[in-house]
Amino acid sequence: MLVVAGSKICYRTVSRGFFHCERCGGDRPYRRRRGRRTVHLLGVPVLALGGTGEHLICAVCGTCYRVDLLALPTARQMEVTLLEGTVAAMAAILRAGADGPAARRRAVQAIRAAGGSGYDETALTAVMADRLPDVRLAIQTLALQLEQHASEWFLANVVQVGLAGGALSPAERDVLGAIAGYLGISRQRAGAVISGAEQSAQAG
Repeated sequence: MLVVAGSKICYRTVSRGFFHCERCGGDRPYRRRRGRRTVHLLGVPVLALGGTGEHLICAVCGTCYRVDLLALPTARQMEVTLLEGTVAAMAAILRAGADGPAARRRAVQAIRAAGGSGYDETALTAVMADRLPDVRLAIQTLALQLEQHASEWFLANVVQVGLAGGALSPAERDVLGAIAGYLGISRQRAGAVISGAEQSAQAG
């Protein structure tokens, strides 16, 4: 039977990039596509009926997703955010007064654990000598991907760097309070985390 008229949705790719594909379980390339429904007569498009919206399609498994998924960070973006936030926090606590050999070694260890495998004291010195990273922006961005216990763990690591140089000074406590605020940790809970780290340092 010959189909004389009908409708069809045509898609075109409007952009490409990488996203976290939930079906693949990792970062994958995607195509962002826009659809338009048209009326066909004898196979020829004769009338546009309007757009059908946009969607993402995984270039590996072919699964379609809503464009909203792009708001979620990729694994690579999360790694970069963790590293940048750690560097900013370590630079801030060192600049506040904990800048001694033991504190610097502890800071470098924390940065390496956060993904900066090749990071060393020379790189840290360069950061300290240059303009201090935007601590607020770096840590607030990191906080978006951390759960409460992870935020507290991050704060405790910064406290340990401060304690590596001796008892915390008022300036160091001010910096730790600011970092806790950027992480979304309440003042009361931040005090408990700092006190716990101090007690552990004394016991060790």
